[in-house]
Amino acid sequence: MPRLIRRFLAAGVAVVSIFALTACGGGSKGDSGADAKEITLTYSDDQNNAYKTMAQKYTKDTGVKVNIMEVPYADLSTKIANAAKANDLPDVARVPQINPVWADQLEDLTSLADSHNAMKSLLRKSPDGKILTIASDLTAVGLFLNTSLFDKAGVSYPDPDGSWTWEEFIDALKKVQEATGAKYGMVMDASSHRERSFLYQFGSKGVRKHADGSWGLDDKAKTALEFLKSIDDDKIMPKSVWASNEDPSALFKSGQVAAYYSGNWQIADFNTSITSFSWKSVIMPASPTKATNVGTNYMVALSPAGKKFLDWFYSKKNYTAFCEQGNYLPALNDITPKYANHNEDMDLYQKIIRESDQDVLSRQVMTQLELALKGAVLPSQDPMKDETVKYLSDEQDVDTTVANMNRLFTKYYTVDNKQ
Repeated sequence: MPRLIRRFLAAGVAVVSIFALTACGGGSKGDSGADAKEITLTYSDDQNNAYKTMAQKYTKDTGVKVNIMEVPYADLSTKIANAAKANDLPDVARVPQINPVWADQLEDLTSLADSHNAMKSLLRKSPDGKILTIASDLTAVGLFLNTSLFDKAGVSYPDPDGSWTWEEFIDALKKVQEATGAKYGMVMDASSHRERSFLYQFGSKGVRKHADGSWGLDDKAKTALEFLKSIDDDKIMPKSVWASNEDPSALFKSGQVAAYYSGNWQIADFNTSITSFSWKSVIMPASPTKATNVGTNYMVALSPAGKKFLDWFYSKKNYTAFCEQGNYLPALNDITPKYANHNEDMDLYQKIIRESDQDVLSRQVMTQLELALKGAVLPSQDPMKDETVKYLSDEQDVDTTVANMNRLFTKYYTVDNKQ
């Protein structure tokens, strides 16, 4: 069977354990019936120990012992694939993508998705009609302002119910720079994930499959790319971020940049690392479309006992507590966490998600999931960022950039699923 090629950046995480720790899992799928008294939970990147707390609470509530294996993100997919080959899969796991090596071991989560009101835009059925994954949580693209600079310059910005266009936003940044001497107006992560939301805000529907089987962008994406180049000029935006991978977060935290186009995952860090100025999340520009782009990982059950854990995990009370402790955005409808820090910022992200076109905001991750469910093997990185860097660096014009993207996306999304 084909193996999964990951598309996510890795972050090192130490291996930890709670209660007993097995080699990787609690045994093969058949060993963990719904009434099992011991299960294994595998994941990486546990913000504020939210998963560990849920494991402890599950033991307290049910008496079921939970063995935790937290592994580095870079090793997660390989770890689970090797466990499948050794017939030693965990009962439940948080994964970045489905791997055909163990996909046939997954429990059907359709009833859980329905009963817990999972966001439908983040659900996809397998070829045999089953829902095998539920999003663990969400990340979303958003905009941060250095409000100390804006206030010093006397420049206003919209409230959460307001709006501004990209032209109005850039005009505001220029005023802030002129009044305060800020080095740059904004920085933007050099990422196709962030770039896609930018395209959506200019009315693009993103990368879509055409009637002839090819994949590509629409004309409004070209307009967005031209605007991006117009502001990547070493005045509004530093060319070094996209051209040579200078750290945009560090630039924003220096206090010399008025705005940062990134996402909600920055909030926990900013809350402790930024002490010299005030900041907040604000509504993103719309020209004319209000839009974000979401990312996610998936919870999967590899035994009946794992499915039972997920039914407990996604209950309103438990999942709300999980989101609040881990500072996670919820992937269920009708969940309203109250966060200890910057609750208003997290509320704004949830508002943006609700108000965005659900098909568009989930298109990137759902297209990848759909192909993975069919057993496809995707390349490690889509072509959008690399081609954009060539355009911003004057190596090619915008028409060539779009044409190259379309050609490469067609190849990317129509990969051979045989190996």
